Amino acid sequence: MPSPAIANLYAVLYRTYLVLKKSAAEGVLRRWPRLGRGLDQMKRLFERRFLRRRRLWLQIQSGLSRGMWMQPRFPVEALIWRGKHEPEVQDAILAVVRPGEVVYDIGAHVGTMALGAARLVGDRGLVVAFDGDPENIARLREHAARNGFENRLRVVHAAVWSRTAVDGIGFRRGTTARSQGGVEADGKRPVLASGEVVNVAAIRLDDFVAAGEPPPQLVKIDVEGGEYEVLRGGEMLFANQRPLVIVEVHHQEAADQITRWLSDYRYCAQWNIPKEKFPRHLFAWPTETDGGAWMQDSRSR
Repeated sequence: MPSPAIANLYAVLYRTYLVLKKSAAEGVLRRWPRLGRGLDQMKRLFERRFLRRRRLWLQIQSGLSRGMWMQPRFPVEALIWRGKHEPEVQDAILAVVRPGEVVYDIGAHVGTMALGAARLVGDRGLVVAFDGDPENIARLREHAARNGFENRLRVVHAAVWSRTAVDGIGFRRGTTARSQGGVEADGKRPVLASGEVVNVAAIRLDDFVAAGEPPPQLVKIDVEGGEYEVLRGGEMLFANQRPLVIVEVHHQEAADQITRWLSDYRYCAQWNIPKEKFPRHLFAWPTETDGGAWMQDSRSR
């Protein structure tokens, strides 16, 4: 692990890179071809020397997981390192998770949300982080160990789905961003993944809980298009245990299916819909709970 001074230097260098990449000065320099080519060469050199080859332990700079140690890959994971990834989801988790609770992070990627949630639940709580990509799983385990969270952050290499498949199910990996991978089976496929298809175990939420695992108070789902299938696999969980739900929804079919699901299972919801429509975030709570207070608290952060 690098010294704090080296990690800080790396952070300063990356900020400089971002400023240079986005600055108005770049547009001015490109009026002269030679200067523009020189600028491109300098940025390529920086990317080769500092962004691609080094795997440094760095602390997340803000948000839910601020101060947690990770090995981000630049530039694709810059938002993760800066703590700026999906701020509305981070705020919702911060507003509701308490010590001793159980959180399921389905599609956990490399632990952006799981690490912060693990800090919130404390020694008496548990975060279960599911992911189908083998590379994400390896990094999740490294990040959990580096932060001393092995006893409160359980990493499960499986795709959560509407059926359990011990012998495996097709999972298409993301390419540059491993967060884009998802199940490719039963007529479904992840919206952006274009990597290889690997075989991974699949499990229903109801089967996972029936095997003796503690039921969650919060379920966060980000599975690149298969989110309704995850909900379908938790009929008993959502009917009886009534956890809160955060879902990233990736296309209209899933949005329509989940809207019907909310009515069937007596959940209220707030949809946060961006101008480009998808992906959008759903925050849902049982009708018998005060979800309005949750949303108000998350907005105040």
